[in-house]
Amino acid sequence: MASSRPITLLYAATMGLAGFLLFQVQPVMAKYILPWFGGSAATWIVCMLFFQVALLAGYAYAYAVTQPFSLRWQALAQVALLAAMLLLLPITPSDGWKPDGAGDPTGRIVALLAVSVGGPYVLLATTSPLLQRWLTRASPGIDVSRLFAVSNFGSFLGLLSYPFVFERFLSSVEQTRLWSAGFVVYALLFALCALVAWRQAAAPADTDSERRSPGAARQGGPAWLWVLYAALGSVLLLATTNQITQWSAVVPFLWIAPLSLYLLTFVIAFGDRRLYSRRFWTIAFLLLGGIAFLLPTPDDAVMLLLAVIVQCVLMFSGCLICHGEMVAIQPEPARLPGFYLATAFGGALGGLSVALAAPLLLSDYWEQAIALTLLAGLALRLVFADRGARKDLPTAALASAGALFAAALTIQIVSEVEKSGDVVERVRNFYGVVKVLREADEDEPEEASLVMQQAGIDQGSQFAAPARRAEPACAFTKESGVGQAIFRNARRRADPAAPVRIGIVGLGAGMIAAHGRPGDVIRYYELNPAVADLASRHFSFLRDAPSTNEVVLGDGRLALEREARGGASQRYDVIVMNAFRGASPPMHLMTKEAFDAYLAHLAPDGVLAINFELDTFEIAPLHRGLAAASGLTVNWVETPPQEGCDDAISWALYTRDAGFWTVPEVKAALSPWRDRSDSRLLWTDRSSNLMSILPW
Repeated sequence: MASSRPITLLYAATMGLAGFLLFQVQPVMAKYILPWFGGSAATWIVCMLFFQVALLAGYAYAYAVTQPFSLRWQALAQVALLAAMLLLLPITPSDGWKPDGAGDPTGRIVALLAVSVGGPYVLLATTSPLLQRWLTRASPGIDVSRLFAVSNFGSFLGLLSYPFVFERFLSSVEQTRLWSAGFVVYALLFALCALVAWRQAAAPADTDSERRSPGAARQGGPAWLWVLYAALGSVLLLATTNQITQWSAVVPFLWIAPLSLYLLTFVIAFGDRRLYSRRFWTIAFLLLGGIAFLLPTPDDAVMLLLAVIVQCVLMFSGCLICHGEMVAIQPEPARLPGFYLATAFGGALGGLSVALAAPLLLSDYWEQAIALTLLAGLALRLVFADRGARKDLPTAALASAGALFAAALTIQIVSEVEKSGDVVERVRNFYGVVKVLREADEDEPEEASLVMQQAGIDQGSQFAAPARRAEPACAFTKESGVGQAIFRNARRRADPAAPVRIGIVGLGAGMIAAHGRPGDVIRYYELNPAVADLASRHFSFLRDAPSTNEVVLGDGRLALEREARGGASQRYDVIVMNAFRGASPPMHLMTKEAFDAYLAHLAPDGVLAINFELDTFEIAPLHRGLAAASGLTVNWVETPPQEGCDDAISWALYTRDAGFWTVPEVKAALSPWRDRSDSRLLWTDRSSNLMSILPW
């Protein structure tokens, strides 16, 4: 029999590479298709769901073949399947998968991933359960469950290296090709493992090997507990990702940070069980949960960073409890394939709960609070059921942490109940939660209004008083940046009564239509069908404006690109980018390639108006860089403070028309850049980094 140490190293290397590829392909594919589906955080959640289900399929296959088939047949079948998968490489998705309209794209994303990467991913998922089972024969006495930690460490490295190495230096196409090359290397390593298994199958079996394994004495817990712990951990991961991507741009780093910590809990739980202390991590979880419930919605860079850190560490402590308890009831090596199958089923169940069930059953992002509350109750029950629990200082700390958690949860529930009285309608779909709120002030009834809100940020409002219903509010008035673009562009300067064509990416409540005049054409591009529905039912801007108002459903950039390819330049006098979600820029709408699409439809002397804030991100250098790369001049128009406009936005105006800047009203409206510099930054589809616009 061959030496067991080289065999163990070969198997460990194969499992580590499989883990690396399993989890690096997730941000690779999600980033590749993110611009196709509106840059929505839900794109990542659906990708996660697909990969969790594919992982379950791989574990199910491994469980099935290890039961009735001999070791030789298992090795032969796996090598044959790997050879077939090599014919499907590379995994680069076809442009034919780009959507041509709006609606829920969940099915399309799942089908795209299944065709592009489904087969190779499922085979990668079989690696750990198959090789661990084979290794119990090749290297008797080894604790094969520790190799699961090796696999998860490989996954951790695959994720962590993505934003700092692969995303930074390689285009999305190059990433898919490099991953495909890595899969070829994996296939060769696995073939060597299969050869070892084939030879071991010819040797007399060591029937005592599994009994000598360190985990052989374990009886394990019931399978439903394995599923429960895995499902809770999965829900915490996805719900936390949903939570933090509401506040900021949808970028791989904000997907990878929680997922990396999630994998690290597997490394710790399976690698060294002494690192998990039930009481310590329960106290940490309860304290962090209470803090997370009490933190306000972040409104600047410092609060954003603090909120992301608290959320990620909270998720880490909760997932470590789930996985630490799961390892404590792990069975003996002979039952490991069933154990991994149950945990994969739990992970997929958690993914289905967040990606599919929660949007149908919950009208807002409440699944995180529900999961945190369930886990808090379960963890407390485990601690106080522990016969070794003592009435000491840690117990007092545990009680205090539990009280903080309960008090903070109560405060949040009361706050939600109070706010619900102002909610006229709330809709949740693939693209997020959109609310229509009623805002009134008893002292100033004329200021009463309806407000559309998404991710905590106003998307437009309309006064309730009949005399003011046609009056645009806050940063959308005639004196605002967008007002200057509409009323002082070259066509209107030549003839103030001349009709203009206006293209707007992002409908909101439709306030810009209030500036429409007879003969004007205002064409909105709106990604979210719920926004279009709410704007038409609760707000009257589109109905009342004398202009011709059109709404095109679908991603604005993709729609403009399709129109340009068809030779249908819209020749807009003004293009308005009003698609900021939360306080951050939609990154796929702020690249050089995106600007090329806008300029293909902008009249030579037209104006491009983009709204933005400088509180959370400092994107002035990005505006200057995009202007320089596109042959435009850009200036900033800061919206002055107005009553009732706490979150008034400002505008960056771009144009080739030098005369626009000499108009007295425009000159008076211009503001100096807050960063007081001339630094420039350029994003492209290949290279864009949210960290580059943080204001420090």
